[in-house]
Amino acid sequence: MQLLQWLSCLKAGDTPHAVFLVGPAGSGKKEYARRAAALYLLGTEDVGKLAECPFFQELPDYAVKNVRACCEELNRQVFGQGRRCLVIPDAHLLTQQTQNALLKTLEEPPEDALLILTGNEQAVLPTIRSRCMLVRVGAEDVERVAARLRAHGVAPERARLAAYLSDGVPALAERYAGEEYMTFRDQCLPVIADALFGVTPFARAAELLERREEGKKRMGKEPLCDCMDILLSLLRDGLVTKVGGGAFRNLDGAALINRMAEHFTTAEIQCMITETLQRRRILTEYGGAPGAILDGLLVSLGKQETE
Repeated sequence: MQLLQWLSCLKAGDTPHAVFLVGPAGSGKKEYARRAAALYLLGTEDVGKLAECPFFQELPDYAVKNVRACCEELNRQVFGQGRRCLVIPDAHLLTQQTQNALLKTLEEPPEDALLILTGNEQAVLPTIRSRCMLVRVGAEDVERVAARLRAHGVAPERARLAAYLSDGVPALAERYAGEEYMTFRDQCLPVIADALFGVTPFARAAELLERREEGKKRMGKEPLCDCMDILLSLLRDGLVTKVGGGAFRNLDGAALINRMAEHFTTAEIQCMITETLQRRRILTEYGGAPGAILDGLLVSLGKQETE
């Protein structure tokens, strides 16, 4: 379901008990989750009023005890209390144990309660994902985006790939359809394949991600982010293939995706997704050294192969 469609349903009082807002980084998922909570609880999209609402909760961190406490509060039936809402931002950062603690509430949702998750849907347990209605933020119909790219002169096969990789987000699709990105992607795929199944490609990966700055070669933060995003997308498609969850997005990576699904267990793929997400967060939010992050990521991927 698209975001505006769900918000219209929410205004009309028609929404499932659990919703998962998904979309690319920077699409505003967390802010939309809070706006939806305000709309559900207070009849307004004024997020500022949530501070005065005793029936609104936002998970403060990802400790299992806090998830359990929030779920207990959500399930508490108090006469005359009315609606309650819990927002869990970046749900993909929850550990498997914590996700299992959340599962009971999703399986038996309380009346007059709304649980809103945000994040990467393929990085959570399939049992969590299947019990939520997915709402895509900042997205349009994928085929419509592909048609728009074709109208601007992009070759049909590339237009379709870019549209699917972007999940229908027009600005991302335009970037992905560009020659620079596609060339980088073509170089990334065999490096990722070697990292998963061959000899750990430290030198090749470093060379691919180096950028010349001030006359010196340095590991580039942006290309490393792009490389990790490509890896994450492939891993999620591998997980989808493994659990039979539907079509995948990486239309040019079918052989690699099928190999991952055949070779790794669901838990191993989930572990690699979690590792990659954590390292990407260290890079973007805490200013980690790109070279060290790359080496650590390659070691973690190689470890899955040797275990």
